[in-house]
Amino acid sequence: MAELPPGSTPEMSVLFDLWLVNHLISGALDDVLTVTGGLSGEDFGFYSLLRRFGPVTPSQVVRWTAMRPTTVSTLVRRLQQRGHVEQRPNPADGRSRLLALTPAGEDAHTRTADAFFAATRTLAAALGPDEPRQRAALQRLDTALREVGGLDPRPYTVPAAPLEGPPGLSYDGPPLTAGEEAHVRAYIGFIRSRRQEGTRHVPDPHPAR
Repeated sequence: MAELPPGSTPEMSVLFDLWLVNHLISGALDDVLTVTGGLSGEDFGFYSLLRRFGPVTPSQVVRWTAMRPTTVSTLVRRLQQRGHVEQRPNPADGRSRLLALTPAGEDAHTRTADAFFAATRTLAAALGPDEPRQRAALQRLDTALREVGGLDPRPYTVPAAPLEGPPGLSYDGPPLTAGEEAHVRAYIGFIRSRRQEGTRHVPDPHPAR
């Protein structure tokens, strides 16, 4: 790698940004959650997925999270030994099983939730009024990563932040793809250009007859 000039800042990729953020999240959550409920940040996220969107098949977990099937299997075995996760028959497919939290798993998740929401409030306070826009940007990034990886859409959406345009303009439908958003922004630009052209052209109040 070429040596950078003194005082210059290296240009890093968006994937490196996410790698750093991932570790920052672990650092922010692991200690406080482990003390209150005995769950790591990774555990709490998995419990939240099962509690909010389960029972669910292991393959659906893979399609939502991009975790490797072997990673999901190892995690499930560990949580089963803890008595927090169970596998149930899948009435829609006898060849697969459904993952669900046990009552003990729900209790552990509930005990840990207060610490999690306290950490969430701390971060929200640091973001201030820009939080909705940041979450909308993360949702667009999430959608792009899923398109690249051929994964299922995530099982929830966040409220849409106002698009760049007239005050109050917003979109409450499902997340747009990067291409769809580009079309929307291009159309907004087109509308603005028409408005600007209209202000430049002042019609003659006394046209020739």
